[in-house]
Amino acid sequence: MTILRTAALYAALAAGLLGLSGCANQQVPAEQALAGIEKSLEGSGEQLKKYLPERYEAIVAKVEGLRSSLAQSEYRKVVKEAPAVVEELRRAVADAAISRAEARIAVEAEWNDLIKVVPGMITAADERLAKLAGRPPEGTDREAFQQVVARYQEARTAWGEAASSIETSTFEATVANSRNLKAVFAETLAALGVPAS
Repeated sequence: MTILRTAALYAALAAGLLGLSGCANQQVPAEQALAGIEKSLEGSGEQLKKYLPERYEAIVAKVEGLRSSLAQSEYRKVVKEAPAVVEELRRAVADAAISRAEARIAVEAEWNDLIKVVPGMITAADERLAKLAGRPPEGTDREAFQQVVARYQEARTAWGEAASSIETSTFEATVANSRNLKAVFAETLAALGVPAS
C-alpha cells in the first residue's frame, strides 16, 4: 500500500467516523469504525512492528480497548474514541515510512563500506595463506589452522555469492550477512598474524 493511498484511506476513515458519531443507533457505526481500524492496522502492522515497535504495541493496546468496549456494547464510546486511534495510526505509519527510509540509507552506506573494505581483507588473507603454503603460523597448531582456513574459504565463497547476486528484496538481509562475513575475515587475518590495517 503506497503512502498516498494509505493517507487517503485514513482521511476517508476519519471523515466517516466523524459523520457517524451523530447517529442514533451507534452499534453499526462502532462496528464499522473498529473494522476500518483493524483493516488499516493489518495493512501497515508489519512495518510499524519493525520500525516503531513501541508505538505499534501502544496502538494495538488501544485497538484491544475498542474491541473490549464493543463487546460490552459501549458503542458510543467506540465511535467517540476511534478517530483518535485512526489519527495515531496515521501518524505512526508516516513516521515508520521515514524510519524505513533512514534505515535504508544507513544500510546502503554500510554496504558501500563493505564493498570497499572486504576485497582488501580477502586479498590480504589470500596472500598470507599463499606465503604460508599450508603451514600454520608459528604458535598455531595444525588442526586449529585448518579450521581457520576452512571457515575462511566458506566465508569467501559466501561473500562472492552475496556481492554478485544482491537483490533489492533481500538487500538488508544480504548486508547483515555480509557484516558477519567481514567479522570472519577479520578473525582470519588475526589468526594468520596479519596486522589490522
